[in-house]
Amino acid sequence: MKRLFIIAALAALPLPALAQANAPLIEKGRALFNDTSLSASGQVSCATCHPMNGHTDNKTYVGLDVVPDGDPKGRSTPTLWGAGIRQAEWSWAGNIPSIEANIRGIIVNRMKGAEPAKETLEALAAYVKSLPNGPAPFLNADGMPRDTAPADVRRGYALFSGKAGCMTCHVPASYDKKGPEDVGSGGPFKVPSLRNVSKTGPYFHDGRFKNLDEAVSFMWDFYKKKNDSKDTLSDAEKRDLVAFLRAL
Repeated sequence: MKRLFIIAALAALPLPALAQANAPLIEKGRALFNDTSLSASGQVSCATCHPMNGHTDNKTYVGLDVVPDGDPKGRSTPTLWGAGIRQAEWSWAGNIPSIEANIRGIIVNRMKGAEPAKETLEALAAYVKSLPNGPAPFLNADGMPRDTAPADVRRGYALFSGKAGCMTCHVPASYDKKGPEDVGSGGPFKVPSLRNVSKTGPYFHDGRFKNLDEAVSFMWDFYKKKNDSKDTLSDAEKRDLVAFLRAL
């Protein structure tokens, strides 16, 4: 089963990454990802917060302590699905350019573990980069809806890429972008990928929004104010936007 997972993950990577991928290194990284000895307590691994091959535990943390969603000091656990094709920098601050540096910071600063060897970081990075996006049967490879996608998904995409202005920051196919943005949530933060977003709540850096409906309403209000727009989004249009997000 392990080999089958590796093959499936490699098949989902873009060709440049696929050509460089090293299956034994990825397998070593997978083992390290689940290795609690990387933490000072010997009880926490990367998979503790990113179970199911790099998903998210849907919790908000200060360090290793779970805090209520919306705590201004908290940071929600981002998914690692599709990490190998992301455009954005790493960490919620959006200021760490390499995945190796981010992983090292998590081990040393959050897990309070020993300084990891270069080889450990390389293996962990290879594994994380091998994680594909989750299934999205209504999308083409470029992230656009298929012609066979439900009508509300196609209407939602039209709004997303047009009137609602979402594609300013969420660019296909990874639906993120480089550089942090300040959307009025407490400072500049990384633009998260919206792939698999229906499974990665709560939303925003501090997990303040429980569902996509709340997040869409907040972002529309911000976009409208920022652009001094007189447009409105009806409840039906918001539902279409959420339908599209759920298809990503």
